[in-house]
Amino acid sequence: MKRKKIPWNGGAKRRKLFSKLRDFRQDVLTIPNLLTAVRIVAVPLILWLLYHDDTAMRLWAMAVYVLASVTDFFDGWVARRYNTISTTGKLLDPLADKFIVLLTLVVLVYDHEVQLLPVILTLAREFYIFGIRALAVEHGLIISAGRGGKWKTTFQMFAIPLLILGGRVLPEWDLALWGNTLLWISVLFALQSAAVYTLTLKRRLFESTHHEP
Repeated sequence: MKRKKIPWNGGAKRRKLFSKLRDFRQDVLTIPNLLTAVRIVAVPLILWLLYHDDTAMRLWAMAVYVLASVTDFFDGWVARRYNTISTTGKLLDPLADKFIVLLTLVVLVYDHEVQLLPVILTLAREFYIFGIRALAVEHGLIISAGRGGKWKTTFQMFAIPLLILGGRVLPEWDLALWGNTLLWISVLFALQSAAVYTLTLKRRLFESTHHEP
């Protein structure tokens, strides 16, 4: 009995593989995502530097934090300028921001470099916004960040380097006081933006419910 030959569709498989690789490169291996990855990698380095608690390590931790914060500006600018906004970037960028801010603040609270209440409010706000965004996604809604959220991030970018240095560098300037003051201002913007986000979601949900046929 003659065996029937089964054609091997090697060309189609290769095209499918190349297509997946191309999609991976376009969605993951982009300059904005690589900059975001740098920010994520910087988190354990900053925490390690803070753990070795001396003036030189604090200066290095501040420098790494500032450089990581600069990447936050450039990854968004490059993504918009060259139209390389990706799904991976939308996921990783806010996570990287939260990792570097929240974990650094928690360590500084442990070292008594920052007041506890603004850190608790910042953590609570981020968990609340995470839940609100999950609710929005569940209803197919996308709500962009408002100006309050952007001002919150800006004040955090200035506050945390000052808190990292604390009273170890230029003690006559009381950098810890300035850092805590800026952190409180960021908390006010954080709470304001959370309220705006909540009201916007409530309005969008009301509109979508009453426009259903």
